[in-house]
Amino acid sequence: MTGIGVKDFTLYYQNLEKLKMLEKKHPLQALKKACTEFESLIWHEILKEFDRAMIKSNLIPETLEMKFYKDYLYQEIAEKISGKPGSLGDYLYKTLLKTTYFKNFEKKADKIK
Repeated sequence: MTGIGVKDFTLYYQNLEKLKMLEKKHPLQALKKACTEFESLIWHEILKEFDRAMIKSNLIPETLEMKFYKDYLYQEIAEKISGKPGSLGDYLYKTLLKTTYFKNFEKKADKIK
């Protein structure tokens, strides 16, 4: 795996701040989004590793633009794959809903209604 750059780190930090704000208003939606993002990151890494494992030819040299394009493509594919019913993110979400924290949260939400 490669390290993340400054731009990537800033983007991840901004997304984390948005997720924290969402968690204050809608904790269950924030949990679902966090699980989906986690799954997306896993799929992105899997796709990048698949690409590295492929035998490459020097017939057409890989340019920096091609590397950026492939990375962007893998990010988009990972986002499309993640969050579907029956996926890893969905399983993680359902499992975390069964934890004590979210059971207590649901009870508090029922009392408010």
